[in-house]
Amino acid sequence: MTDAPSTLDVLMDIRPHADGYEAQTTPTPHGGIFGAFLLFQQVLIAERAVPGKRVITIQTVFANSGASGQPCQVSIDTLQNGRSFAFLTLTFRQGDLIVTRAEIMLTVDEADYVHHRNTPPAPAGAREWPEGSMGLWPGAVDRWPGSSLDELALRFSLAEQPDASVSRALVALATEPAVMASLTGFMTLKAASPGRMAGNVLTQTITLLEPADLVAGVIVGSTARYAGQGRVHGDGRVLSVDGNLLGTFATTGVLREPR
Repeated sequence: MTDAPSTLDVLMDIRPHADGYEAQTTPTPHGGIFGAFLLFQQVLIAERAVPGKRVITIQTVFANSGASGQPCQVSIDTLQNGRSFAFLTLTFRQGDLIVTRAEIMLTVDEADYVHHRNTPPAPAGAREWPEGSMGLWPGAVDRWPGSSLDELALRFSLAEQPDASVSRALVALATEPAVMASLTGFMTLKAASPGRMAGNVLTQTITLLEPADLVAGVIVGSTARYAGQGRVHGDGRVLSVDGNLLGTFATTGVLREPR
């Protein structure tokens, strides 16, 4: 009897199909596809489609929840593919239903022409935080003890460093739940109805600036800037444990009273 494939194995099951790829999805308790998992696959698919370049920005709309456990067909429109940059549109479908669409820019890294970093300091004691876990991440997730509604900091780490493309995909995955977690973790909210999520991300914008050492860990810091009228908005940054800026992100979602 063979072991069941891990979540990461399922998400990395991406095969050529028609004018793009077919990507497998994992079953979820609420029946929809986790947006974090779609971000992970968007990075892998974009970098397969344009060899020699790596993802630098992702602008994603999660239009429909889709059916988890069922594959998505992914079509690719190439807007431009030159020496230094490429611009792609990735559309994930299940039959006639568009699940998500992403505008992705890829780049070729070059030597610094100017060198500037405007980076907030990493939270104190980043290497000694209490151990924890999160179902969406395939390793340890530790929360800074000083976390609050206005400054949630989580350290994501792995036992082994994956290849560069998977590493970028995992950083993108880690940013998706961060802003929503600021609210659900530090505000008293009514429990969601059975089989439903308390809130959902609608749009996610990510910029991946530097490589991430996932064995040492990365810190995903987020701030919930606004919640009201059934919506939530916030932003954040991805830092190394030494405080170097690796990426930024912004999230807009829905968070309303359960039925």
